[in-house]
Amino acid sequence: MSARTSPLAVVARAGLLAGALAAVGVFEVWSHTRVTTAGYRLGELQKAQEKLRAEVRTLEVEVATLRAPGRLQAFARARLGMAPPAAGAVVAGRAGMVAAGRAGGSGVEESRRTAPVEPVLAAAR
Repeated sequence: MSARTSPLAVVARAGLLAGALAAVGVFEVWSHTRVTTAGYRLGELQKAQEKLRAEVRTLEVEVATLRAPGRLQAFARARLGMAPPAAGAVVAGRAGMVAAGRAGGSGVEESRRTAPVEPVLAAAR
């Protein structure tokens, strides 16, 4: 110590140094606590995510089961009272209209045509 340095200045410097070290220590403890808390929260979220993924897999299997053709057919018959159509009840396309005798020469059906079809021979009309 030099003669010019007063004891009060030494104590002040020591106090500042101790305060700075205390501030660094408090910051270290605070940041460590924050990181630890974030780690626990991350672990919880990962568990929840895995649980939700398992639930999604279960629901996908259930949807696939419900969409199975046999199940849909059984549902349509039992709950909706549906049955296969009678033979000859289904008429499709222009050929079906000709067979049913509904194709007239008015051209109305041809104007409603949405896709190209085979040309109809004049003898078929």
